[in-house]
Amino acid sequence: MTNLKKKSKLLNWLLLVLPALAFLVVGIRTLSDYGINWDEPFHFYRGQVYLHYFLTGEKDYSSLPVYPRVSSDCPSWAGDSCNLSPGGATDILNTPQKGPIYEDAINKLQKDFKTKRSFFQHDLFTYEEIVKSEEGHPPTGDILAALTNYVFYQKLGIMKDIESHHFAEVLISFLIVLGVGIFVYINWGLFPSIIASSSLALYPLFFSESHFNIKDPLLASFFGLTIITFYFGIVYSKWRLLVISALFLGLGTGVKFNTAFIPLIIVPWLLLFLLNSWISRKRKRADRKKIISTIVALIAYPLMAALIFYVLWPFLWGNPENILKILKFYRQIGTGVPGDMSNFLIRGFNTYPVLWIIYTTPVPILLFSLVGIIRSTRSIFKRNDRGLLVLLWFFVPIARVTLPNTVIYGGVRQIMEFVPAMAILSGIGADSLIQITKKIFAKKIVITRVFQFIILSSLVFVLVEMIRIHPNQNVYFNQIIGGLSGARDKNIPYWGNSYGNAYLQGINWLNENAEPNAKLGLALSTMGNLPKLKLRADIDFYNRHMSDTSRNGEYEIEMDFNWSLRNWYSFQYYEKYLDPVYVAEVDGVPILKVWKNDLEHTKAGFESESRFYPRDVSVSKDSLKIDLGKTVFLTKLKVEHSKVACQQTLSGYIALSEDGVTWTQIPEPLRPQVPSVLDIVDEDTFVYLFAAEKTRYILLDPQAPNSCLVKNPVVDIRGLSRLP
Repeated sequence: MTNLKKKSKLLNWLLLVLPALAFLVVGIRTLSDYGINWDEPFHFYRGQVYLHYFLTGEKDYSSLPVYPRVSSDCPSWAGDSCNLSPGGATDILNTPQKGPIYEDAINKLQKDFKTKRSFFQHDLFTYEEIVKSEEGHPPTGDILAALTNYVFYQKLGIMKDIESHHFAEVLISFLIVLGVGIFVYINWGLFPSIIASSSLALYPLFFSESHFNIKDPLLASFFGLTIITFYFGIVYSKWRLLVISALFLGLGTGVKFNTAFIPLIIVPWLLLFLLNSWISRKRKRADRKKIISTIVALIAYPLMAALIFYVLWPFLWGNPENILKILKFYRQIGTGVPGDMSNFLIRGFNTYPVLWIIYTTPVPILLFSLVGIIRSTRSIFKRNDRGLLVLLWFFVPIARVTLPNTVIYGGVRQIMEFVPAMAILSGIGADSLIQITKKIFAKKIVITRVFQFIILSSLVFVLVEMIRIHPNQNVYFNQIIGGLSGARDKNIPYWGNSYGNAYLQGINWLNENAEPNAKLGLALSTMGNLPKLKLRADIDFYNRHMSDTSRNGEYEIEMDFNWSLRNWYSFQYYEKYLDPVYVAEVDGVPILKVWKNDLEHTKAGFESESRFYPRDVSVSKDSLKIDLGKTVFLTKLKVEHSKVACQQTLSGYIALSEDGVTWTQIPEPLRPQVPSVLDIVDEDTFVYLFAAEKTRYILLDPQAPNSCLVKNPVVDIRGLSRLP
């Protein structure tokens, strides 16, 4: 009988860890399907610098082999940086054929190196430069990513450069999936444990961004592991678990300062737990030694966490007061008035995070979590400390961004630490449904098993949804709002924002279809946002290739969602003038487009432009007003103006009107918009481009007294030759 119980318990533990192991295996197998977060390149550079310093004591990479370059010609725009690694040595690769993928060429050139050198070990980023430029999030996640890169790419060579950085994210995320499973199993049983860990593993935002987000999944994992190990350390008087909890707290704080809110979760729980312990009087004298060691560990707890945080951030070593700069950074990004959230404010409280969670959580998990919230809330009245802990873990991260004068953007990835708690509530809710079933159908175990099967099957439907939109799970919206298309139609802020992940899908298309030595640029983003290692080596990637109406045949790639920059000319030109050659879609909604800027892909009516002579040009109150005499599709405004005895300024704005009464302000500032403008702009020439904007009247208001822009103006107006 004893052996049977042992086997049963072993089987339970095997089933318990299954969702976490599946998450880890699938996570590793799918690493190459995901791109990079647009924040990651700098974090990778910084992590490599700090890890190299910790391992060698060196503040630069002079001891490493030179990183190969895969082109015989250094582009003129690169300047002296061509002499720096990555890119120091030269290998001829200028052929009329499609070249290899950049990272494949690099790995081939590094085959004789004893240690591979990462693309992100760049000579421009030295220890001194990184420390001097610190002003944002702490670097622990960066260092851990560099560590897995060092082991699995540089030393073992079993992973690629970017994927080995991302392995840290998957590995640490696996730990919280496992931790959630263990926590629920011990407190509520096997079935709710499987539901909870599966809910976390299948949560679209968490699963997706655990592949390419170097901050938020790591923070959510360390945040949750801190709470779980603290809980077990107190409940079982295990001082070693409190030490581990302090380790997780230090690591989590080293990712983001969201851990500052953990005391609001664990302190109320601890007080209720101690109250229950005192009332029940279950503590025996035999436990005194454990209790004393636990108290000592608890006293040392914040000191251990602070030490780990301090040791892993050299920025603090020379001057610990530098922490004040980081606190100022967090105050700036976390407080204020949410400008694009006005429709979500109710008496100052921001409902956007709550609605986002409702709209982006798979319906089964949402329903189970709601039941779990109800059960846990009721249990508090019975002094159930576990229910209080999970509810606080879920609500505190959400509450802190709904309060007046707090800011959140880009969905809820910045408070992802609520997701493990929601998964636990999902498990509790599923268990509640089963307990209700048992009461209704007493002694009918078959019916209970059927309901368990139905609950598990509902998560299979979540899995199917995840597979359907792979690898774009972080733009998932559920059926309540009508999927991503419903979110777009209702203009939910940041719908479709993949945070750079989708670029890889465009790169893969280009690698297959672009002609040899093709030119490529990003319509809006900076070049670091695109993972160059994944691009074919012969493709000339440079953001100043944009030729707009000259149509030099360059490819341009960009994410497509409701960000404000989408209204700028460098995006609108491609959107209005060209048919895309590739579109990445989710629920029929484009999230990324690739265009080829040539006549073949130009839409009918956008092929040519003509000059239009205005009916009237007048200067009044330091602004320039132009009446074209008729409605045209405006493409260019050129103003020759004086440069003597006036202010040279590019402040102000341009507004357009079809009737001279209702005006629409162009959101893009008065600056040289695209490279093609730079050659014709000087001290007495102003050029502004429009993506075929329908208008009759133009207002140029520099919003500066005595501006050169409106002094002795001579205007040249261009528009489409025929209606599109």
